Amino acid sequence: MMDPKTLVKDLDHLVSLPDICIRVNQLMGSGNYSSTQVADIISQDADISARLLRVVNSSFYGLPAKIETLSRAITIVGADELRNLVMAATAMRTFTGIPKQLVDMTEYWQHSVTTGVMAQTLAKESNVLHSERLFVMGLLHDVGRLVIYLTLPEKATDILYITGGDNWILAQTEAEVLGFTHLDVGSELMRSWGLPDSFAAVAGYHDHPQQAGDYQLETSLVHIAKAIANGDMVGLNIEEMLWAINPFAWKMTGLSAETVAPMIEEMVTKSHEALSLITPQYKQALA
Repeated sequence: MMDPKTLVKDLDHLVSLPDICIRVNQLMGSGNYSSTQVADIISQDADISARLLRVVNSSFYGLPAKIETLSRAITIVGADELRNLVMAATAMRTFTGIPKQLVDMTEYWQHSVTTGVMAQTLAKESNVLHSERLFVMGLLHDVGRLVIYLTLPEKATDILYITGGDNWILAQTEAEVLGFTHLDVGSELMRSWGLPDSFAAVAGYHDHPQQAGDYQLETSLVHIAKAIANGDMVGLNIEEMLWAINPFAWKMTGLSAETVAPMIEEMVTKSHEALSLITPQYKQALA
């Protein structure tokens, strides 16, 4: 009997989370670490180190002086935030080899990064503490889809045929075909990767934020961001983007269509910048 836990376990045979992520998570999970120790682990991966420094020195943070070292970056932005950025960069590098007929990876990451950028921006607007964590929550919210594509490509093909590309019925169709959804799988993957419970809640309940327990606020922010990102991808106008948002999410965040609508254009522009910073190879594809 296939279930999300088994699927995530099977994923280990196809792709594995880079050692750098595992070691950083273990170190920080111990509660006894220094910024130098975290930086030493990350610096062993030159590619990830370069990406992180690009992001930290971007307009995302607006720092007054250039940051030259990872240890300094950790001091400035915090170890938790740098760990989240490591997860973002390595997730993009981890999920490769998925058949193009199942998903256009450029579009997938464009949507995911846009969701992350918008979730972070909306979190700031809602005066949420440590709003930066919402970026990676948003970026990873739909990663369960990639797990299904990699581990069950034939079933995934059947599901996409039935939905005809209509994401509104994707989860329902997955439940009918598989007995579970990509939200279930994404939540299980977050736990398997050792990420905080809030990440698992966002991955599992971003379609229904009222079910997210202690993390209804974070999940509501990603829910709103996802709806806007979806609308942007298919060229909807602002009114069409916002109609799909659960009224619970507006109430939970204190945001409204009137406050969010003027922010959308700037958030979309910022998301393109973030995508080119984290994965430069996508810059040309989006040009």
